[in-house]
Amino acid sequence: MTESDITEYHPFIGSEDEDEHFVLEDGEVDVRAHSADKASELHTHDETHIIFVRTGEMLWEVDGEEFHAEAGDTIVTPAETEHKFEVIGGEPANTACLIAPARSADDRGPSGTHEITKPDEV
Repeated sequence: MTESDITEYHPFIGSEDEDEHFVLEDGEVDVRAHSADKASELHTHDETHIIFVRTGEMLWEVDGEEFHAEAGDTIVTPAETEHKFEVIGGEPANTACLIAPARSADDRGPSGTHEITKPDEV
């Protein structure tokens, strides 16, 4: 029997308060810190997005269906499917998003272009 490799584990995702973006051969990983006042407009992507909620609470709408998501939950937005999100609960929400297939070189980068600041409550 061979001895187990006990090499120390080194995560490639940094602290929870930084945005990071990794381009892989066949996909991308986009790590985002969404402040409590953020939401997105209804939009679509050419790629499938699998969003892992790391901290906080979010309200998602995917293809007309609403989902409450919190740390540990996963949201899937298939390609060409309308979706949007809103950070709820007053605390930031941190996500890791797997994007597949990888976008073209012209479209790569953080996926926050649909993010907006929510209007103040009336």
